[in-house]
Amino acid sequence: MREVADCLQLKGMGNVTQGQTIVVKVIKTNECEIHANQLKATWTQPTGETNKTQVDEDDNGDFFVTGKCTNPGIYKLDVSANGEPIKQSPMVINVEKEGLVNTIKTRHQENIRDVFKCEDDCLLVSCSKNEILMYKQSGEYIGNLTLPQGVEVYRMYKMKNGNIVFSDWGNNSITICNMNGQLINSFGKEEMIPHGIHVDEASNIVYVGFTSSVLLYNIDSEQKIMSIGTWGNQEGQVRGVIDISLTNQRNVLVLDSCNNRLQLFDNEGRFIKVLVRAGDENGKVMKPRGVVVDQDDNIIILSEHKIQLFSSDGNFIKRIDKEDGIKDPWGISIISYHPRRVAVGNRGDKTIKIFSY
Repeated sequence: MREVADCLQLKGMGNVTQGQTIVVKVIKTNECEIHANQLKATWTQPTGETNKTQVDEDDNGDFFVTGKCTNPGIYKLDVSANGEPIKQSPMVINVEKEGLVNTIKTRHQENIRDVFKCEDDCLLVSCSKNEILMYKQSGEYIGNLTLPQGVEVYRMYKMKNGNIVFSDWGNNSITICNMNGQLINSFGKEEMIPHGIHVDEASNIVYVGFTSSVLLYNIDSEQKIMSIGTWGNQEGQVRGVIDISLTNQRNVLVLDSCNNRLQLFDNEGRFIKVLVRAGDENGKVMKPRGVVVDQDDNIIILSEHKIQLFSSDGNFIKRIDKEDGIKDPWGISIISYHPRRVAVGNRGDKTIKIFSY
């Protein structure tokens, strides 16, 4: 019976956040006949307590085990086939406590405007200047990208090809540079100052938030494609688009700062609904500053004094920051999914704060 166990292997995440759903796959490394009822799985908690759990089978005939660890600490998952442990069993999973993970003091005490994750554990930080600062998530200052005089980097988006697309307050345009600080292109100069920015790399479209609308441009042709929203207070109208993001279905999330709300539009620009409304209490927003979407299609909204997690339909889930001194924050970026982490630029004390949620 050992042959069956030898053709199977556990594959999953080594680190998760408290309360995050864990999915561990049982991979077939060789051809073998195996059924779900031949597999047994057991969780061992940090206290030493054990409990058996079900092994499920998906539509492709692959096996997986799910779990949700509510307490921080080291968990173990043992999986056996016909009583024999399979490869990589037991799997050790570190469950990280929710809340503040690290505070990075910025080197020059900068006026932070945005934070974005880069490769190699690096964070890009903009400060309305002609440079982009770089820090490791551990807090170490790496260096900076220096851009030509007159450029002012506000919101930014790092593309997979290595280029950085940003709203340029110095030139009232959308500007693109590479990781050497060389300018590649500049376009979309409007009468208004660009604010929020998001790139849909699948379609090569950049979404740019202005005072009275969101404008879409094709990055290659530089042509304006369409406009979303009009000036006003009514639903479907906007007054100051401070940030933009896309759902996993490619609908458009528009953070309407002066109206203190998050609105949802489809990718044709049609208004769908208000997801989050104005208010100081949890589940509402006041002076919103940033919005991002995680892999589970949850929405994270950064406001003047708090960070909140919402479901894709706008239902409030929880506060992320707890009592960690968020004040006048600008810029938010998801930096990890296992464990779930975000980085926030906190202008109140000129730091970058990293939270596990």
